[in-house]
Amino acid sequence: MDNKVNPSTEFEKVRLVVLLVFLLLPLPCPGQAADKNRVLSAVADENTAVRFFYQPGGGNYFHLPLVFRVVGQNDPRMKTAPIALEGRFAFVSLSEMQHLLGRLARSKASWRESDKVEAFGPSHTVRGAGYLDITVISPKGTATGSVERNSICGFLASLDSAITTPRALWEFQKFRWDDACDVPDFNSQAYPDHYRYE
Repeated sequence: MDNKVNPSTEFEKVRLVVLLVFLLLPLPCPGQAADKNRVLSAVADENTAVRFFYQPGGGNYFHLPLVFRVVGQNDPRMKTAPIALEGRFAFVSLSEMQHLLGRLARSKASWRESDKVEAFGPSHTVRGAGYLDITVISPKGTATGSVERNSICGFLASLDSAITTPRALWEFQKFRWDDACDVPDFNSQAYPDHYRYE
């Protein structure tokens, strides 16, 4: 009896095993990559909102979260920044919100996403002592992100150009300025009504 192994037969067996391994590996479905980042990559609408919060360690007062909401291009609220239970609101156009989401999606923040559409809740319940806390709410779900303290100023500065509405941009720069970030040519007195609590 001949015990010699036929090399071509052995090669075919190995090739078959390798082929089977590749076929049995889980492959991403079309759209799976989009689902991974479904909230930040979703198309913004009037129900999309973003909240930023940072409380510097040793701060002598509570820093209100800043909440961006979408309104129509000619909505008079674009010139205001009222304070509500959730924080201070700044109003932006739909295209600005879309640009902001795009910047956040490409950022180096650590993100967690959920299919559950959550509400912001009162500002005193927000985490963010020692790091920047970001919450994005959309009809696709909720994304929460965080940025380490040492990276906050650079991170926020990278989002600046996504916002073009004058009042919303000023509120965003004031948020950065309050957190000891350098904001070139920032006029902290441009909107005196910011300091009135009604």
